[in-house]
Amino acid sequence: MVNLAMAVAVPLYIWPTINAWQPLYNAISAAPNTTFNIIINPDSGPSNGASQPDIISAVTTLRSHSNVQLFGYVHIEYAKRSADSVHKDIKTYSTWKKTSKSDIHLDGIFVDEAPWETKYLPYMKDIQTYIHNTMPKSHQKVWTNPGIPIDAKFYDYADYVNAYENSYADWNATGHNKIPECLRQKSTVMIHDFPKNAPGKLNSDTKNIVANGYNATFITTSSGYEDFSAIWSQYVKDVAKLTTTTKVKTLPNCKK
Repeated sequence: MVNLAMAVAVPLYIWPTINAWQPLYNAISAAPNTTFNIIINPDSGPSNGASQPDIISAVTTLRSHSNVQLFGYVHIEYAKRSADSVHKDIKTYSTWKKTSKSDIHLDGIFVDEAPWETKYLPYMKDIQTYIHNTMPKSHQKVWTNPGIPIDAKFYDYADYVNAYENSYADWNATGHNKIPECLRQKSTVMIHDFPKNAPGKLNSDTKNIVANGYNATFITTSSGYEDFSAIWSQYVKDVAKLTTTTKVKTLPNCKK
């Protein structure tokens, strides 16, 4: 079975000052058949983002495009953060809605600093259950971020798992082989510190990622997520083209 076309993952940790999100708007408009999974992060969580005119205006602009999915950022400190605090953030995001003048409703929650030790499976199950019980119906997707490959059992409590978050040097060395093939349809990847001025390498590496069936990917030349790097526009163009021209390998099912 071939998975759906790979999406562009976007950790949007940038405050929407004038024109700060314009590269994203441009990319979304230029690639209308590509899905953008975008993480909205006002202040390491929702804070008072729903009352901030900058956030309301910018997120409403994103919502004007049909090819976006928006996720509210929540951090859990590798399962050390109290359930009550996590629930409070999720509850706050559940109130983000569409009105006659704006639309900031979300499609789900991005759970950062997710654990990898299986003893925390009940903690992750609780988060998924709370999201499903609290977020409006049809806006209950769960995207977790352990940043490393994890036990397949964790995938039972997430729609997507960001199973890789590291440098291009690490990805190029061994990282690209670490995520089991049977988990890639639900796995996302975030690669930072990609070499600058290497358009050919960007295209070939993106093609390999698409061919290997990952759900969504983000690649940046920067070390963090507080800007749109020099390769941003080209990366989106490559994804948009390669997802329609590249044959995706048939991936096995995980053995129970």
